[in-house]
Amino acid sequence: MKKISALLALLFVLGAANVSAQRFRVGLRGGVNLTDYKFSRIKIGDTRFIPGNSRVGYDLGLVMRLNLSRRFHLQGELDYAFVNYDVLAIGAVHRTVKLRADRLEIPVQLGLQFGPLRLFGGPLFRVSHSEHSNASNILQVDFNNRNVGLMGGVGLNIRKFFIDFRMSGYPRSHVWQTFTSRGTAQRVKVPHDIVYGGSVGFFF
Repeated sequence: MKKISALLALLFVLGAANVSAQRFRVGLRGGVNLTDYKFSRIKIGDTRFIPGNSRVGYDLGLVMRLNLSRRFHLQGELDYAFVNYDVLAIGAVHRTVKLRADRLEIPVQLGLQFGPLRLFGGPLFRVSHSEHSNASNILQVDFNNRNVGLMGGVGLNIRKFFIDFRMSGYPRSHVWQTFTSRGTAQRVKVPHDIVYGGSVGFFF
């Protein structure tokens, strides 16, 4: 009788662990991103600046998903994103200034599942960021990123793997950023600073 009780207890513990593993999952994801970056054309000194072409960046993330029910899940991530921008500098010499923003972000999303299809959205908390320019004497940009943005998208679950397509930005119609050229700084209105991304991930 004691052996049967012990066996039943072991089966109960294993069953509970299996349910917990199905409800809470940890994984990794990686992908590419593309920017939609538009700002008011400005002139600092003898140089005019206009938006350049979109450039591809990439991001990596740790994913933690809690399945609240068959339809709903809550997902948190710890992401490191490298986001690239091009700005055209037009003056005595025409040049494309390449900018890169390195961002550590924590997206928190509420998801709705329809079989393998998944819709999700929620706040995006920016923990830290830094900017780099390949021509810092011509242009440096302080993106003045707010601490909280919005993120949403659609995904597809394939067993332990998942594919995400997402976009992130700020809820307001525009933000202000600071452009600095040869020691002169100017605040610039930015109507669009939206990042589109696609990624592939898997759960352990």
